[in-house]
Amino acid sequence: MFFFLMVLIVALFQFKVYVYMAAGAYVEDALAVSNLASALIDVEEYGRSHSVRIRDTQNAFRVYRDALYYNLALNEEGYSAKEDLLTGQIELREYIVYNVFPQEIQISVYDGEGNCLRQERAGPGDVETPDGVPVEHTTIYSRVGFRVMGLMGRIIDAEKEKSVDIVRCESEDG
Repeated sequence: MFFFLMVLIVALFQFKVYVYMAAGAYVEDALAVSNLASALIDVEEYGRSHSVRIRDTQNAFRVYRDALYYNLALNEEGYSAKEDLLTGQIELREYIVYNVFPQEIQISVYDGEGNCLRQERAGPGDVETPDGVPVEHTTIYSRVGFRVMGLMGRIIDAEKEKSVDIVRCESEDG
């Protein structure tokens, strides 16, 4: 009987680990897709100079937030319809746009409410995203907090962050 109980406990633990991994992958995928959805490049600038930049970072944040709410199936208050994976309110913690110019990088930092906390400039090669990705091309970084249900009803706080860079794709045809 003791052996059966131990196997049952180990199986339950492994199942919960699988659920945590699934929730993490789900949120990370939603972050990546939402970051890409907010990559609203300046088409006029791209047509003139082939430079990939996001002119209206405030609008990019709004698109990101809307896309994240859609991708995570969140209601207006930020609670997920997929309660088996995510418990409680999803918290948008940070959204950063790195616009890369030949001589500088312009950094726009937003909080989870869409308030621009600061705008900075830095030299090329001197900037990394908070998750350690060197900024070489126009990049979008975001971070969210969420909760998952743990063993015996415990709630576990988690966080995911994701950076995506937007690169001009050149075909070999010219």
